[in-house]
Amino acid sequence: MVQLLVEAARPLFASRGPAAVSLREVARAAGVNYGLIHQYVGTKDDLLKLVFQRSSDDYAQQFSAAASTEDAIAILMRPKSSEYVRMVARSILEGRDPAAILGRSPAMDELARRIAENAGGDDVASRVQVAALTSAALGWGLFGSFVRDITGLEDQSDEDLTLAVYALVRRGVFPTTDEADPS
Repeated sequence: MVQLLVEAARPLFASRGPAAVSLREVARAAGVNYGLIHQYVGTKDDLLKLVFQRSSDDYAQQFSAAASTEDAIAILMRPKSSEYVRMVARSILEGRDPAAILGRSPAMDELARRIAENAGGDDVASRVQVAALTSAALGWGLFGSFVRDITGLEDQSDEDLTLAVYALVRRGVFPTTDEADPS
């Protein structure tokens, strides 16, 4: 039941923002009785917290299961994460603080752990690298199409341009020979 509600709420929160989505809409999208939301989840804020937690947990599992650190980074940097980016952005624009809702992100912890473990260990440096990668992923996920158009790159496919931008970001985050290959 909870998973159905989370899966129904995430795209709604991403497309319109949590404030513009009613629990009745979530119940309808999940195919469940509205009264069950309060029984299984609670309030809209409780549901939003669950959506953020489940998303972070899902990313943490993907990062952990990735064959290499580079593969884990590629998961973060892929274009398909834009739904999560939009949900975060809309929440922030509504005056909510996703970091306060979620707390410390299990996904970011796992990616930082993989980078630190691979590079021989500085926890703070790996967290800074994750912060830089995440900032780029969030920014490109939200504004990539706009930036593509205003820079005259309409002839480039979204996927090719995204891969090129993320390759530049990775080179900036891992600039030396030793750090350039985090796998």
